[in-house]
Amino acid sequence: MDYKDLGVRIKKKREEKRMSQAELAARTDLSTQHISNVENARSKVGLEKLVRIANALECSVGELLCGSMKTGSRTVYSDEIDGILENFSNTEMEVLPQLLRYYRYAFKLLKNDLEEKEGK
Repeated sequence: MDYKDLGVRIKKKREEKRMSQAELAARTDLSTQHISNVENARSKVGLEKLVRIANALECSVGELLCGSMKTGSRTVYSDEIDGILENFSNTEMEVLPQLLRYYRYAFKLLKNDLEEKEGK
């Protein structure tokens, strides 16, 4: 888990709610210092405390974790992708899967071409 990213998400959600660190601390029965440490990735937060934070911020744990997860060596950029897709029309959304397949195919061709040129 990327604790820095998680802290940024917690802080962003807290600020959206116009809540101070002290208020979040009071609502979660945690110290203000601990909230600050979590938001600044100086402390790791366990599941129980993360659930309390999510409940106080009236969001899901998934919202706080989304974008903070890594799968193997790959970071999941779901929030960034969600932000881009948010303004897509229905037609754009319908075309997107095929467009991504074309992109992947073209990328593989270019990658192979570059590798062949470097090998010569």
